[in-house]
Amino acid sequence: MIQKRIYPQAAVVFLFASLITACAAGLPAATATPVPTNTPEATHTPLPTATATLKPTSTPRPTTTPIPPTPTPAPIGVPVTYNSLEITLLDVVTHGHIVPGGTYYYYSKPGETFIDLAVRVRNLEPGRAVQVAWSYIYVIEPKGTWYPLYGETRRVESGTEFDPFNLPIQLEVNGDNVVEFDDDTYMRLIYYVADDPEQTILFGIEDSPLIQFRVKK
Repeated sequence: MIQKRIYPQAAVVFLFASLITACAAGLPAATATPVPTNTPEATHTPLPTATATLKPTSTPRPTTTPIPPTPTPAPIGVPVTYNSLEITLLDVVTHGHIVPGGTYYYYSKPGETFIDLAVRVRNLEPGRAVQVAWSYIYVIEPKGTWYPLYGETRRVESGTEFDPFNLPIQLEVNGDNVVEFDDDTYMRLIYYVADDPEQTILFGIEDSPLIQFRVKK
């Protein structure tokens, strides 16, 4: 049976000074807006098989809203629990370019980079699938709050190990589409963020506890 979730229309916001001290919080469903994707205006080089020119477009940054502080975010590798979901950020790597669909090279602009997240979401109540819109699977960084530019998933039996970095990068994410979590689901998520090894980035799903990390070189 699929458990339909009423998405907490959350405009997750990033507040920081020298370090990030605030995290995302839910807002009433009638007044909030899903976080936008951050689409790079990157140059691209077609492979020999390319037949068309892709033109990524930018997405406006979200409006900031003051929110109260929440508990200290978890680090990479430590699971957090959100309702029936156990969420673990397994690893993060950076890329100067990506090749979605194996057709075009997209290069990051100076001062920006692609980050590649490996995530496992475990449903603690298997058989009661949970659906979450892509627009509520986000990162918070100095430029704003974004859902993935690209995202791939693989559902496996509970306890099965899988490396999400083996998932191919294919189509751009549509924030209105949903991801269904049942048993264990591995995710590969590509975001486009500021290239600053000193910044702390936060990752979350809907109103889950946040997970923090830094961009490694």
